[in-house]
Amino acid sequence: MEIFIDQLKPGQEVNSMFVLKTKKLLPLRSGNGHYLAVLLGDKTGQMEGRIWESVYEIYYNYQVGDIVKVQGQVEEYNGTVQINISAMSTSHDAETDPLRFIPASKLDLDAAREKLFAVTGSLHSTHLKNLLSLLLSDDDFLGSLLMSPAAKRNHQATIGGLLEHSLGMVSAAGQLATVYTGIDRDLLVAGALLHDIGKVEEYSIGADIDFTDEGRLLGHIVLGVRILDRYISRLPDFPEELKLKLLHMVVSHHGQYEWQSPKRPKFLEASILHHLDMIDAEVDMFSSAIDSRENQDDHWSGWVKSLGRYVFCK
Repeated sequence: MEIFIDQLKPGQEVNSMFVLKTKKLLPLRSGNGHYLAVLLGDKTGQMEGRIWESVYEIYYNYQVGDIVKVQGQVEEYNGTVQINISAMSTSHDAETDPLRFIPASKLDLDAAREKLFAVTGSLHSTHLKNLLSLLLSDDDFLGSLLMSPAAKRNHQATIGGLLEHSLGMVSAAGQLATVYTGIDRDLLVAGALLHDIGKVEEYSIGADIDFTDEGRLLGHIVLGVRILDRYISRLPDFPEELKLKLLHMVVSHHGQYEWQSPKRPKFLEASILHHLDMIDAEVDMFSSAIDSRENQDDHWSGWVKSLGRYVFCK
């Protein structure tokens, strides 16, 4: 019976499909030959595996990112649960279902779709409303938006994670606009929804989240400017100053040059957008650290690389 990583316990037999996350040849203690250390993953987590037979054949013929069928037994060694792998074979592409290997956002996609149209309807600016309506009327774009992750790792690295991230920022932006005077609520909300638009072309989804060629060569900021400019060009009456502001919000949302931001925010809504981006990402990283504890009674998470610290969970 097919099972997932979070169900595996010591002593259990394994006959299931996983994504090959990493592979590494390591020397045997005897100094004569090597064994293969691998990291396997599915939507529920990751687990180490050890291969002792056909080591070189597997190492040279299997690539990171391959879907592999694994047979073996779960064992505990020095406090670490791992799979002692007796056989590994490649799986066929036809068997690939991203939802098996990549976690999905907690968002209900139908409800999220409705929220997108509600956000559009809440805008008073005719130009911004027309822009969002144009984007959402493009079925290919909308489908990509509903599926895209917000990142490869760290925060909202899930199917639908980009929309979860963007809608979280939209909600915070709308509430913040009621607290402080002088904020252009429509501009801030539209910027929150559109700031990461380039990620629909930056990432690809298969057995794992990966970068597209354009994503590696250009990145989501450049891609976002290109996408936004393409849609705005289809609205001949769109004001040039409003276009410039939206493009600047995309360009500056990372906030600092050392964080790969081509420009620092140069007006209020752009600055707020940057801070909302940081807040939403950190909320997700802290929440994920708490949820990912092996023992939910533990007061501390493990080391969280993205945050550079342990997280207090009580």
